[in-house]
Amino acid sequence: MYIETEYFGRIEISDDDIMTFPEGIPGFEELKRFTLLSIGEDFVNFFLLQSVDRPEISFIVTDPFVIYNGYEVHIEDDDLELLGITSPDTVLTLAIAVIPEDPKDIRVNLKAPVIINVDKKLGKQILQQNESLPIRYYLNRS
Repeated sequence: MYIETEYFGRIEISDDDIMTFPEGIPGFEELKRFTLLSIGEDFVNFFLLQSVDRPEISFIVTDPFVIYNGYEVHIEDDDLELLGITSPDTVLTLAIAVIPEDPKDIRVNLKAPVIINVDKKLGKQILQQNESLPIRYYLNRS
């Protein structure tokens, strides 16, 4: 299947690379199908969570465990069931990032990670109850 993306133009993706978000993503509940794309060598820890349904919509994501020491995610039983998670080995955790023009303002949402069961290709953004996790975690501020 081919999709026309904002960042990469026309690309081919395999049906095997499509992940389903049964509930969509908050604010984009109508979007159910996504694929994960590499941004390139210059952004090795960042990826694009690309909508298949609306190719003009994508989210920059990164591994929160790499950027935030001691990061932990709690997944409620209902969400474990929805995503078909039976082992932590099948879970990919991503955080949505915002990369504005000024590099000092790059920030990541640690409060609501995207959880993906890589075996079943099911995903959901899950709000964490841990009050210490910031919605805006700035990567380049001291």
